Amino acid sequence: MAQERIPSTMMTQHPDSSTYVSVQEEPKEAIFSLTSPPEGLGLEEAMVDFEGKLTPYQQTSQIVLGLINKGIAVGEDVFVTPRVPSGIEEGVFRQLMALMSVVESNYQAEKRTGRYAIKEVILPMARSADEIISVRERIIDVINLANKEFGLSKDPESIRLIPLIETIPQILQVGEILESYLEGCREMGLTTTKVRYMLGLSDLALTYGMVAAALANKVAISDGYELSRKTGVAIYPIMGGGALPFRGNFSPQNIDNIIKDFAGVRTLTIQSALRYDHGYEATTEVAGRLAGALPKAEPLRFGADEREVLANMIGVFVKNYLSSFYDLMEVAAKISDIIPGQRDRLARKSDVGYARDLPHPDELAKLLSDKDLAKEIRGIKREKGPELPRAISFTASLYSIGLPPEILGTGRGLKEIEERYGKEALKWLLANYHGLKDSLTFALRFVHLKNASEFLPVSVIAGAEEDITLIREYLGIVQREKAKEDRLYETILETMKPMLKQLIGLGKDTIVSDEGLELSLVKEWILRLAKMRGSLG
Repeated sequence: MAQERIPSTMMTQHPDSSTYVSVQEEPKEAIFSLTSPPEGLGLEEAMVDFEGKLTPYQQTSQIVLGLINKGIAVGEDVFVTPRVPSGIEEGVFRQLMALMSVVESNYQAEKRTGRYAIKEVILPMARSADEIISVRERIIDVINLANKEFGLSKDPESIRLIPLIETIPQILQVGEILESYLEGCREMGLTTTKVRYMLGLSDLALTYGMVAAALANKVAISDGYELSRKTGVAIYPIMGGGALPFRGNFSPQNIDNIIKDFAGVRTLTIQSALRYDHGYEATTEVAGRLAGALPKAEPLRFGADEREVLANMIGVFVKNYLSSFYDLMEVAAKISDIIPGQRDRLARKSDVGYARDLPHPDELAKLLSDKDLAKEIRGIKREKGPELPRAISFTASLYSIGLPPEILGTGRGLKEIEERYGKEALKWLLANYHGLKDSLTFALRFVHLKNASEFLPVSVIAGAEEDITLIREYLGIVQREKAKEDRLYETILETMKPMLKQLIGLGKDTIVSDEGLELSLVKEWILRLAKMRGSLG
């Protein structure tokens, strides 16, 4: 039997672009993305996203049937892979409805082509092997129901599970989590010969900072391949990230750094901002580059000593990031609520919506060998705070006041790495994080601390000033006169500032109603700024 092909690129429905896409347009969007150039983008996989979204139940089969009608072999040449809701966060009922949409799609596809179209689904926010196993059991129940009602295959491997792990403590234990999951599969009588698992950069960066997110993903890639060596199970990591550096820097200008920084990843997401704000031509070029490079890249591998140092470095950057994050998250949450929604997502505050969880530095502290650092990290935990926004709107909110989140804690983190572990440790870090300088050079273009100081506490601005000075010093980023477009960006920030302050209750007057002209203008300016930097958030 021929080896199943692993797609290099996964088109997603993230709301990170300056272009609004309705759920009615999403089937056409996915079909275009998976169609070969010049009629389409030539991407290889589409994520139909039910997590936190108002995605219609029928969308999965609309995409599958649309591809089949174009003569495209779904499940062989291209892949459709739904992300089901978390049963814990959104409820088992919503999860089951998404799984039933897979059954319908496979039923329709088998009638027309004699084969299944959908072979895998993604489980977001997976925290433990027990949770992953329970969802796998639920999938088997759905497979059995489909066999009883529609005569579909009873093979429990006909629909496999891709766990998406999105918090640093769990990312650093990905090898243990997946090993326990494989053991659970064996106990269920499943013959698992391959595992695709997904790593996210966005939510890691939101709760623990950009540098910590990148380093944690490096560790998780290495750990995955070590598990493969140990068990003989083939491992194919997927990585999700956006166009802005804070969410991954999956941009045309940085794609070579991504290939080196996360060597061993076999699939990368191609999110909305890359397709719409950077353009179809750039997207097609990126897709071709990834298809050639990802399958043959030699995976990252860290020895036990390197892994231990990396974990402690992650702790250093987390500590410094959280020292600013906790003091700005209330303002960021308020601004996030007025960031334009570019997809039809569930409300953050609703009976079926949910907010991102607060950081868990105490869980991270347990994984560090530097006990002094662990103690310091435990000391910064906060039990309460505002409900966190999604990573895209959080990123957009800080860019929209002149404080790109990439810099938060980064300069101070670099300094502390040198002070704690020496110049050689810092040198090793910089040599192994290829995209750090380019990411921070980009972010520094959009810094306007004078503007940000009218929204954020003095402590946050002081920390940012120190970060910027240290970033320039350690990375050799020369401060240059801002280009014309960057000066225009600052002018828009300053023009928008009084109305934005009023909208979130920082101005002299009361908060403006949602129907106000001021809100419409602010949203228009936020989208213009997004277009200028190549992504909303």
